[in-house]
Amino acid sequence: MVTTAQRGLSLIELLTALIILSVLVSLAAPSFSRMLTEQRLRQTSNELRISVVTARAEAIKRGESVAVLPKGQRWSDGWCVESNASANNCGTGVIQEFIPDKSIALATADAITFNAWGRVSGCPQLALSASIAGEICQVCLSISTDGRVVTEPGSCSGYCPDSSGDPAWRGACP
Repeated sequence: MVTTAQRGLSLIELLTALIILSVLVSLAAPSFSRMLTEQRLRQTSNELRISVVTARAEAIKRGESVAVLPKGQRWSDGWCVESNASANNCGTGVIQEFIPDKSIALATADAITFNAWGRVSGCPQLALSASIAGEICQVCLSISTDGRVVTEPGSCSGYCPDSSGDPAWRGACP
């Protein structure tokens, strides 16, 4: 008598495997979404940091004021490093431009202008935020008067950091 060995999967086995896989994926999806949101915030904050450092270096190199300005009316539309610091928006003296991810909200009061010595007046702060599943993730970039950029998780408190240290990224979501 010849017996044939069963090959492949039965329909029940296949459906059971798919159900288990879908449960595992649904458990991983929220943490993956959170990770993506934090990554977008980190990327946007790094791009802002690059812009600020570039503006400061260009101001010192050129011996004149250089500004980081919003493109258009809102920072969320993007920003540029502009050599014509008296301009109110990005114009002919654009050194660098960035367009952030549309899921990131970005707010600050004014343009950030560095003088010829690489110093900025006041203590400008840039607030970045994103929402995921009803949870708000926030990051604050503060620029000290000597041009150092400090990134802190959470909302901007109006505190101006000193230049002694820059904390490591600790995450923006509570």
